[in-house]
Amino acid sequence: MSYNSIAINSKYPLTLSKFNIGKLILPNRVVFPPWQVNYANTDGTVSEKLVSFFTSFADNGCGLIITGCAAVSADTITFDRVMRVDSDASIPGLKTLFQEIEKRGSVPGIQLIHYGRQAISSVTGCELLAPSAIPCPLMSKLDPNYKVREMTLEDIQYIKQQFIDAALRAAHAGAKMIELHAAHGYLLNQFLSPYSNHRTDNYGGNLENRIRLLREIIEGIKQRLTQEVVISVRVSGNEFVEGGLVPADFKDIIPPLERAGMDLLHVSAGVYESEERMLPPISLGEAPHADIAGELKSYSSVPVCAAGSISSLETAESMIARGQTDLVAIGRSQVADPEFLAKSASGRESEIRKCIRDDKCKFWETGEPHMYCTVSSPPVNPINNNKTEDGDHKNQ
Repeated sequence: MSYNSIAINSKYPLTLSKFNIGKLILPNRVVFPPWQVNYANTDGTVSEKLVSFFTSFADNGCGLIITGCAAVSADTITFDRVMRVDSDASIPGLKTLFQEIEKRGSVPGIQLIHYGRQAISSVTGCELLAPSAIPCPLMSKLDPNYKVREMTLEDIQYIKQQFIDAALRAAHAGAKMIELHAAHGYLLNQFLSPYSNHRTDNYGGNLENRIRLLREIIEGIKQRLTQEVVISVRVSGNEFVEGGLVPADFKDIIPPLERAGMDLLHVSAGVYESEERMLPPISLGEAPHADIAGELKSYSSVPVCAAGSISSLETAESMIARGQTDLVAIGRSQVADPEFLAKSASGRESEIRKCIRDDKCKFWETGEPHMYCTVSSPPVNPINNNKTEDGDHKNQ
């Protein structure tokens, strides 16, 4: 099934309408957000399982599919089957993935990540890089070999180039959108936030300096791209930690990122210390961060995508109508039922297999080898279905 064959229900005229980001035309405003699922091959290249996973949402009409998280550097491989874009070896598989998404009528994107202090030294085999040598309160307790060091200026230039090179590989493979992960306490977020960045040089201290690395990465990508590619930045609009970023801070953060070339702002929330805000539990209700997205949108002249437990097109339509967002990221509901959008768009919502938000999909907490969903059909068995194209899975 392709989106063009879906009978559109007029209940959701905004959500199901086409939307332009510059010259990029999305068939609707529903986004599948980037998600670490651990389905790649052990060398980080795209597996058949990854292609099947993402194309299931394209088959059912999702407008924009952001694949990821994709590691930009070998020193930040946190799991054994993360997507990687740190070498040209990733390009052929990505090209296949993006082509398969696009030929189904959806727009392919990718999110680039460096975990910084929120990685695992026992897996990377090296000291973790961070703007300041401040351990992550959560990861430092989980990893007996945890070590983090403050990045030198040479480290910063190296990582900046890793992001730029990864973006160029992704664009060469056919990504129409490239997202920089500057949310959830990962490296680029660590530089942005006074909570984690205590530097006193040109990459720390005042807001202009804390924005510098992210701004320079965006500028570097834009300067070297030879094709039209949308640049998205995902941020935590509220870190929900004392001394962290709050929505009002983005009044001064967003404009310089727009001047650098940011085309889309993707609003999430939380860091590892406030993890329930990264993947909100059922106790927080539906769309608990809608107001955060709305406030950041008031500071933005580029389109905004809102994330965080948006689980129905009714809620999506309401948020768009109220001017809180332009796009809606819907992840868990589409994983629970890949036909979520097709059924919603054609008035068959009673048939949707609903996400129960039991958080079993957080494989990094359950100890399972990869993401799985307890209500998907057929359910993925994390114990018996742990083989992929290149051999046995080794959980790390």
